[in-house]
Amino acid sequence: MKRTLAPLLLLLPYLVALAPAMADSTRTIDVTLTRFAFSPERIELRVGERVRLNVLSAEGTHGFQVKELGLNAVVRSGGKPVAFDVMPKEPGTFEVKCSEYCGSGHGTMKARIVVAP
Repeated sequence: MKRTLAPLLLLLPYLVALAPAMADSTRTIDVTLTRFAFSPERIELRVGERVRLNVLSAEGTHGFQVKELGLNAVVRSGGKPVAFDVMPKEPGTFEVKCSEYCGSGHGTMKARIVVAP
């Protein structure tokens, strides 16, 4: 019995060291808002995946809104990124809009979040 436990006991420190990394498996996606675009324009997620969207404005004040996912914030240039923690519950394609008027191209400033099963 002692022989079978020895290899497991040797692995224990490594497993303990890996535990925090395994527990926080949140993927981070940086989203940059400029006049009149989102980058990236298409964000791909999976149902049940934990994702943090860090949204930053490179110029001017913009909004980041996805009504179906309950996301909405004002993002100011030179300010801190706005972070959204998202875990989609169902597949689909969701439109991202700028919710703050930012000039003549405001209406065309759109992106998509695509959630796969």
